[in-house]
Amino acid sequence: MAKNASDRALETAQEFLDDLNIQSISDNVTQGYPGLDFTTLHESTNDELEAYITMYGGYRSYLEVELADSVAIKTAFESHFNELYNIYIYQVAEQRETDGKKKLTREEIRGAAMTNNDQLRELRTKIMGQEAIVTRVGGLLAAYKACYDAVSRVVTLRNLG
Repeated sequence: MAKNASDRALETAQEFLDDLNIQSISDNVTQGYPGLDFTTLHESTNDELEAYITMYGGYRSYLEVELADSVAIKTAFESHFNELYNIYIYQVAEQRETDGKKKLTREEIRGAAMTNNDQLRELRTKIMGQEAIVTRVGGLLAAYKACYDAVSRVVTLRNLG
């Protein structure tokens, strides 16, 4: 059975995240980093805190760049879609006026555009994929930022006390 546009968008987002090669935040957030255990962060040595800051800070920076790139791509797709859609609307309206037919409602025109124009349908699917990527990368970035901030608070408290 063929996948619908939303399934393809979610699949695109998952493939993008898999290609980033950054593990998602889970119970074992420090997996792959021997000697680090986030559940005992407050007991970490200064060297371990430095490793946390480096790890989370690096991922955070990388994800910020990836998020900005993904937003830029989404914006470009949306601009292209809007331009083609406006051209299509104009052509349909002009043809209907020439044929002496009634004007279509906005919803009817959108339905006609998405039914009859493969390029618009494909662009809409790409936009949905980029929206899913932006949401997923943004969520992962927020999680890494929270971890970084937690380590930073421990460092600050340690320096105050």
